[in-house]
Amino acid sequence: MKITKIETMTVGAPTPGNGLLSDKNYIFVLVHTDEGITGLGEASLGGFAETIPALIRDLESFLIGEDPTRIEYLVQVMTRQQFWRGGVVKGTAVAGIELALWDILGKKLGVPVYRLFGGTCRKKIRVYVNGWSGGATDPGVIRDRLAAAVAAGYHGFKFSIAKASWPNYDPGLVRMIVRAAEAIRDVIGPDDLLMFDGHGRLDANSAIEVGRALKDVRLYFFEEPVSQMDEKAMARVAANVPMPVAAGERLESRWEFRRLLECGAATIVQPDLAHCNGFLEAYKIAVLADCFSGFLAPHGPMSPVLTVISAHLDAVVPNFLIQERLFLNDWRNDVITEPLTVKDGFIELPEKPGWGVELNLELCRKFPALNLKIPRLFREDGAVSDW
Repeated sequence: MKITKIETMTVGAPTPGNGLLSDKNYIFVLVHTDEGITGLGEASLGGFAETIPALIRDLESFLIGEDPTRIEYLVQVMTRQQFWRGGVVKGTAVAGIELALWDILGKKLGVPVYRLFGGTCRKKIRVYVNGWSGGATDPGVIRDRLAAAVAAGYHGFKFSIAKASWPNYDPGLVRMIVRAAEAIRDVIGPDDLLMFDGHGRLDANSAIEVGRALKDVRLYFFEEPVSQMDEKAMARVAANVPMPVAAGERLESRWEFRRLLECGAATIVQPDLAHCNGFLEAYKIAVLADCFSGFLAPHGPMSPVLTVISAHLDAVVPNFLIQERLFLNDWRNDVITEPLTVKDGFIELPEKPGWGVELNLELCRKFPALNLKIPRLFREDGAVSDW
């Protein structure tokens, strides 16, 4: 079997009612072979809807005529053939192709991808929902929006605050975060899971204040309290807050995750399979985390394609914790042929070969790429917020 063509499809995914900041472009990758088997991957990366397909076209020249089942070899070709590694942008392009190769191998052998990694440790995958609040800060609005997520079957909820921040202590921001967290906890009760995402916007001192202020709402984890590039600052936060710290969505390789783990900056690793060079690299990151008594909670706020792919990893990794999923209550659920259903906080594993789903091409063609112009967000002092 040989690779004959690599195709990308960019699908605009506007989010009703949440504005441009929540609009996305899904980038799907289709790897075609001379045996008629086509593999499906995802390479969605916000703000790079033109860059990623261009990078994939560049990588295609290394892969045409190659055996798609030689996955590790082909990843080495894509990552080492050129001098510059390329960071998370190139890691996303590589991931989109690599994921499609696993789909091909599973289809070729007639088994789900999770069987290629030793079979399942669990039959269903625990999920939490992100994106349901739209970054709301008003407790009343938060409660109203939360009701839809609860009704959709979730028992884990992550929130963030859509307020520009600058790295210095802001007591008003801390109070705003606490009010939002308390409003959520009042609705979901004591047993459901609650997470807060700092998006790397805070400095260490502010993050410690936030973490301590959230002690009584019993966070499951505090995600990216500070920049993922500052492992020492994150380690200081982790040592001084009463909940686990999670990080890694913007990292590209196991070497970056090793630095987080070695200095105690995070105990929950969050590789994004669409950004970290693909499935096998994410598997290696999970194994590495296990060596530090850490847990895997993959980042995944994109399409259901990525959710399904991540579920295959979640199924085989012993130290899996929980899977992120974007709140979808519209047509986006149907971009795959067998839409996912959340039941009592879990999703079921597919049983068909490969990823077990196909792209709904007819539906995807109805939503062309969006020309996203993200506004620059300024504080009154002129500082630019890092979203």
